[in-house]
Amino acid sequence: MLISIAVDYRHANVETRERFHLSEARIQRLHARGMHHEVRELVCVSTCNRSEIYAWTASNDPATPAAFDHAVTAIARAWMGSKSEARALLAVAKRRAGLEVARRALRIAAGLESQVMGDGQILGQLRESYRSAAGAGAAGSVLHRLFDTALRTGKRVQNETAFAAGRRSVGAEAAAVAHARFGQLAHARVVIIGCGKTGHSVARQLQKLGARDLVLINRSTKRAEALAVEVGGRAAPYEAMHVEVAMADVAIAATAATEPVVMYGPLRTARENCGTATYPLLLMDLAMPRNIDPALAGVPGVTLADLDALHLPVLAAEEARRNAAPSAEAIVEAELEDFVEWVAAAAAREAIRPLAQALTEICRRELTFAAGDAVAAHATDRIVAKLLARPMTKLRTAIAHGEALHAFTMTLDSLFAGPPVDGPRDVSRELGRDGASEIARPGRARARRGAGVLQPTPVLQPGNP
Repeated sequence: MLISIAVDYRHANVETRERFHLSEARIQRLHARGMHHEVRELVCVSTCNRSEIYAWTASNDPATPAAFDHAVTAIARAWMGSKSEARALLAVAKRRAGLEVARRALRIAAGLESQVMGDGQILGQLRESYRSAAGAGAAGSVLHRLFDTALRTGKRVQNETAFAAGRRSVGAEAAAVAHARFGQLAHARVVIIGCGKTGHSVARQLQKLGARDLVLINRSTKRAEALAVEVGGRAAPYEAMHVEVAMADVAIAATAATEPVVMYGPLRTARENCGTATYPLLLMDLAMPRNIDPALAGVPGVTLADLDALHLPVLAAEEARRNAAPSAEAIVEAELEDFVEWVAAAAAREAIRPLAQALTEICRRELTFAAGDAVAAHATDRIVAKLLARPMTKLRTAIAHGEALHAFTMTLDSLFAGPPVDGPRDVSRELGRDGASEIARPGRARARRGAGVLQPTPVLQPGNP
């Protein structure tokens, strides 16, 4: 069963997202301690506007609502580390299962679920999350396939549509807000705290919009200096941050810190000492968790905008991209159909695996004896693929008509492998709520498909408390 648990900007404000943020420490703990025995694969996705876990769970019996709830609870406890915090998480988290999860992953990669529609950074963040899970051994064949499909979907949307055109990152939108506030930036001093991807995006966009007095601050001075050279600004020491912010018109924070770095007391003192206590100062916090002390919103002259506040002006910039959204949606549905068909064929692959392994072993041994290792490896793959092409077609047709493969699998196991310990694994049944799900029966899914869109059936909708 494919499931996900998500806390994102659509259902939770920035304070709530901050509480349940999938920090690096939490992700490492999830990877290191393992999961409940029914949770076989796991990928943690963490961005500035969402914390989400994708999981592949399975049992010998068809998935039930009780199994779904049990797996979700186990993941929530591993995520938060205690039962009470897990309950708090599940009170606000969005839970999904089956086809809805697969579609969600592809839509995120395409930029269709971003706070900034068409966000150009989300694809890279998704790729890093997947690589982290794969490197830790937490992702298996199903999630490998799902995220490979999602990343391909995102690339297609970027290359084949205008959906990702124009300003599309949070950093670029923040620069646009600063420009709108001042009308022109040639005489405004802008401090950028954090020179990672978001900070780099902000600096580049500010430079394009006419900013000339850019101050770059980063814990690593070398990174700040390199970005300063690129955008024609200057690097300042991290220790001088509050003084630099006090002297600025705009300060934008986007670091990986897990707690505020721009603090109420030090900044207020710095503004008093610099004689700028009554000057207007725009603070924009693009980080999750937040980098700017929320108490600064009450300081005279200070305007504080966090990710939630930034969303309002972003809505206007999205209009131009909405016209291209149908093209992006069509790509998502086409790629989703490919993933569905791959999952539907999983039972056939599992059933025929013992025969495939036996044929591969015999071919490779005999060909190695006759022609050597290099020739044997290539020829074996071609011979086995040709021999199994017709059986695979027959098995996939049987699955499409709802026929069970249990007896066939047991027969092949007894003939070509040892007896199975827990019985055969039918992956197609595990993805949905039962063997009749349209993921397991692509033929019936096509019959219900209207206007080229794959519609989920109630059996894949577990309910969202």
